[in-house]
Amino acid sequence: MYPFRDSDCVIRPDDINLLQRVFENELARTKLNIDTPEAEALAKRLIALYQEGIRDPVNLIDMIQIH
Repeated sequence: MYPFRDSDCVIRPDDINLLQRVFENELARTKLNIDTPEAEALAKRLIALYQEGIRDPVNLIDMIQIH
């Protein structure tokens, strides 16, 4: 069973690249190391937001900085 809320939610290569860029930028901004629990939580949050339909990088950045 897939954890997607939307059965049409497919993460395509371009979307993965977008999520990766947002993730790496946020790691740099917050000075987090990639191998920390906080970085893992950030990655999970980004994917969850994507699955909820937030696809714009500016909105993703805003949402992860609020959380």
